[in-house]
Amino acid sequence: MISCTYSLRRQLMVAVSTFGLVSPVIASAQTMAAPSGPMQSADEQAPAPQAGVTDTAPADPAAQNPVDPAADAGAEIVVTGYRASLQSQTNAKRQSIGFTDSIFAEDIGKFPDTNIAESVNRIPGVTISREVTGEGSNVAIRGLGTNFTRVLLNGAPVAIASVRFDAQSTNREVDLDLIPTELFTQLTVSKSPTASQVEGGAAGIVNLRSARPFDNPKSYISYGLQGSKVSSADKWGYRSYALASTTFGDFGILIGGAAVKNRFQVDGFETIGWTNPNFTASQNPSAGRNSTGGGNWTIPGTVPANAGNGLTPGAIIDQNFLLANNPNASIQQIDNGILPRLGRPRTETGERTRYNGLVSLEWRPSDAFHFYLDGMYANRETEFTRTSMNWVVRNGAAIPLNTTYDKSDCSAGCTVTSGTYANSQFFLEYRPYKDTQEYWGVNPGVDFQVNDWIKGDFQLNYTKSDFRRESPTVLVITPPSSGITTTYANDGGIPRITANIDLNDPRNFGWAGGGRVNLNGEERSTETRGLRGSLLFGQERFNVRVGGAYDDTQRRITPFDNTNPWQASICGNNPNIVLPGPNRQPNCDGGNVPGARPAGYPDYPAYGTGYSAGFPPLFYQGSLIPTAAVPSYLLPGSNGFITVDWNKFKDATNYDELLAGATETGAGSSGANGGFIREKATGTFAEMNGVIDIGDNNSLRLNGGVRYVRTEQIVRGRTTITDPRNVRAGVTCPGSAANNFALDGSCYPTLISVAETNRLYSNFLPSASAAFNFGRDAVIRASLSRTLTRADPNQLLPGASFTSPSADVGTVGNNALNPYISNNIDIGVEYYTGGEGILAVAAFRKSITGFTVNGITNASFGSLAQYGITFATLTQAQQLALLQRVPTGDRSRTSSSRCSSR
Repeated sequence: MISCTYSLRRQLMVAVSTFGLVSPVIASAQTMAAPSGPMQSADEQAPAPQAGVTDTAPADPAAQNPVDPAADAGAEIVVTGYRASLQSQTNAKRQSIGFTDSIFAEDIGKFPDTNIAESVNRIPGVTISREVTGEGSNVAIRGLGTNFTRVLLNGAPVAIASVRFDAQSTNREVDLDLIPTELFTQLTVSKSPTASQVEGGAAGIVNLRSARPFDNPKSYISYGLQGSKVSSADKWGYRSYALASTTFGDFGILIGGAAVKNRFQVDGFETIGWTNPNFTASQNPSAGRNSTGGGNWTIPGTVPANAGNGLTPGAIIDQNFLLANNPNASIQQIDNGILPRLGRPRTETGERTRYNGLVSLEWRPSDAFHFYLDGMYANRETEFTRTSMNWVVRNGAAIPLNTTYDKSDCSAGCTVTSGTYANSQFFLEYRPYKDTQEYWGVNPGVDFQVNDWIKGDFQLNYTKSDFRRESPTVLVITPPSSGITTTYANDGGIPRITANIDLNDPRNFGWAGGGRVNLNGEERSTETRGLRGSLLFGQERFNVRVGGAYDDTQRRITPFDNTNPWQASICGNNPNIVLPGPNRQPNCDGGNVPGARPAGYPDYPAYGTGYSAGFPPLFYQGSLIPTAAVPSYLLPGSNGFITVDWNKFKDATNYDELLAGATETGAGSSGANGGFIREKATGTFAEMNGVIDIGDNNSLRLNGGVRYVRTEQIVRGRTTITDPRNVRAGVTCPGSAANNFALDGSCYPTLISVAETNRLYSNFLPSASAAFNFGRDAVIRASLSRTLTRADPNQLLPGASFTSPSADVGTVGNNALNPYISNNIDIGVEYYTGGEGILAVAAFRKSITGFTVNGITNASFGSLAQYGITFATLTQAQQLALLQRVPTGDRSRTSSSRCSSR
């Protein structure tokens, strides 16, 4: 079965949001002359330096001595600190024409936010996606996905290579948890665009403004240090920053740095989908059996040995057996009732260390010229371990007893609420991750004024980001037919899964029955370079701006793998030569049977011919970690189930050497396809701004324009095809049991080619906004616009990915996907209560074309052969999973799988 993606014509989004802001904070006020530069913070004006802040400027006498209010009754009152930042936020919103929200530095400085994403989350209509640790990562605006938000750094596009903890993160979104709040002064979220803004955010645009020396012309040093501890973690973490800035007449320099170490432990429960059994005709003679899909586990045809629970070994498990042992259920309920496909408690524990650096230079030789140069560096290293204890329903062979269900009519599916499952298995999935991430960025620019009627700006930008993840897996399992019984209950909360054995005892686990290891990971890189500029003609009451931009963005995903040699040496009886697929691989059963051709392992009858011609003699050396030794590499866990002694395990299995020898593969452990995408976008725009007074206190402010963008898209990816030398005398490698796998040992690996496609498309993006001011207290806004977001890079890559251990989910790329186009309507009313107070109501409508959803159609597994995916190229676990979905006695039939076609 193949799940295909279709392009829908339109998706409508309509919503209404309300927002109120009234601050209870008492203002900090001083009597002083109005400053000639930007507003100073309360910390800088305090009578004495506060902890963590040193001001090298001379102390202000007026700030040190008590002030007589009567004597200075005519002086200007300057509000500072947190309340001043709220007032700045309110003023920025009032003065904008479109729908924008801003947060200013004093605001961020007063919040205990861990990163930029947490700060942006304070804006109405903005939500963030979080890592499993609870830390904010990506920004979503108005309910659309995070990839529909365009993130700018100082007005320039930014891309960051990354993979989140539990998502493939194909890099249209930007992970903001890499960016510290301490080094930034302003965040602005634009929910309605203008023609002068960079395209790419169908939902909206987030612009991050880093600190610059003339934000505060005084010389100062600011620093801070705090400790943090997650209650479930056993060690403390820390957050620290230091920032120094000074100006010398027309020139200023700012240098800052931040360091964060977070230690975490997260315990939870999850299931990787839900599924029902795959009945045979004898277990449900009805023609409508297995009608709801799923079918990821098979009930045995006869009772195996050691099933327990009063069952007779060898007894036939047919419909009569199932009904007799489930007296409160119908055969339809047993057939279609769903269980957690892989229900598992899990624990993630580890630490993340992040370092940031910021340098900013400014030169202001006159009021008509402003030059700046901003540079930022970030480095983050993450080491964390993910362990989960899985109840084997997927690809399992459990026998249901005394089950109950949430409804009697189960023709369209129902849920198992309780039951006992004989012949169960459990496996530990242990994954020690190691991530390394780096980012560099620089953007010089200039703002200039020719005369009172002509102003301009010009900017360059360059960013580069690299990411590497090592993600090995160790999976040990309880033996099949070992007498394990599972008690299951689901009352609508977290399902309760209880075994009749101690899952925290290493002696209960080994390789036989589905154990495996994986050695794989991913490398990613992104690079952006661009330039943009504009000229503004006119003055505040009416002006016209024209300009253009060029942005070149490159993304590369390079998965790597060296699983077969690692697994063969650890638990596959350790052959001295490991042949590539489609040659058969030794089973991971923990055998310790040295010799030339031991029983139970591939004997490679064609070895020494074809691909292996000239190879040395083949022999097996015995598994590095045989089944009997497995418990010595396991430890009891603090969460109720076992874990792996990783340092001991990797040292005993040559992990580091084999990791260094890992080679590129088509798809990574995250599910992302490998490949390269380059997008070169050229944009031009023209926009108009005007102000019309209506009466004495009312005004109408207008903005309108159009942006034209031309995108050249270059997509390059790996494709695989079967080597034609693998078909000889009518036999396809490696052969079959009928011919004793005649070609096994001589098969050539699949051929790899690099396919490249070039595509060119263009879009016009008009926008118009109006804001009508009723005096100073109320504003009515309206906006019409068209925005775009280019397709997910991973969906554009060619080739197919088929990495699921169940051999039931795959992906096929489509490099002809069009961008998402959104036609937008925004309406809002705001009432300003004075100071920083505001009450606002807004409604929006988005009509989006180009959305893709998963559809399902039927196709045989054999249809994947055109991508080089055949039964022989699958892992041992995938082959077993496919065979289990084919009824006994019908093994010649091609099984079906689900493949996501984009």
